[in-house]
Amino acid sequence: MDKRFVRLAIVALGSVLAQAQLSAQLYSYGVTGGAHVAQVEVDPFSIDPNQPLETMSFTATGGYHLGLYARLGLGLVYAQPQVWYTELNQSVTFTDGSGSTQTVPWTLRRLDIPLEVGVKMGPLVFLAAPVWSAPISQVSAVQSVSPASGSWGGQVGVGVKFGPVQLTARYEGSLQPLGDQVSVGGTLYPTDSRISQLITSLSVKL
Repeated sequence: MDKRFVRLAIVALGSVLAQAQLSAQLYSYGVTGGAHVAQVEVDPFSIDPNQPLETMSFTATGGYHLGLYARLGLGLVYAQPQVWYTELNQSVTFTDGSGSTQTVPWTLRRLDIPLEVGVKMGPLVFLAAPVWSAPISQVSAVQSVSPASGSWGGQVGVGVKFGPVQLTARYEGSLQPLGDQVSVGGTLYPTDSRISQLITSLSVKL
């Protein structure tokens, strides 16, 4: 066999393997999941100025997300779109003008799509992401009256990466309201149901 042909075959094989390794470094995908601590802020309000203020407060009782991600690495910078199923559990306490108090649970299920962009500095990762969210369903006596088909929020965070595993902590806030009213006992009250959250997540590359 011609030695030049053998050398050419070796060079070609090496080039293919190098390209495959480079592609694996640039592109990856995996699964992600995490826990949420949420708090909705609602200002005190009054139906009748001559009556004591009625109040509504939302207290976080926990939540979680499960999803998938795809990652494109470009040196120190990466882009990582994700798809999450998110469930947020809270309790809502409503006090009327007579001092009567009612507390009901509120479970909100939604689809979240964070479009994450980050910078890697050694094992540390700094990220920002616009996130599009759409409600899937609710379980509560509290109802979102006018939910949009979807809304935008924003996330910022920091993470640490160990091989195929990344642990991230992020804060999510509102860029626009998910719904502008809620109903309690048949009465409508203004609010912003885009929930401010602290989120911890664990991502594993497959």
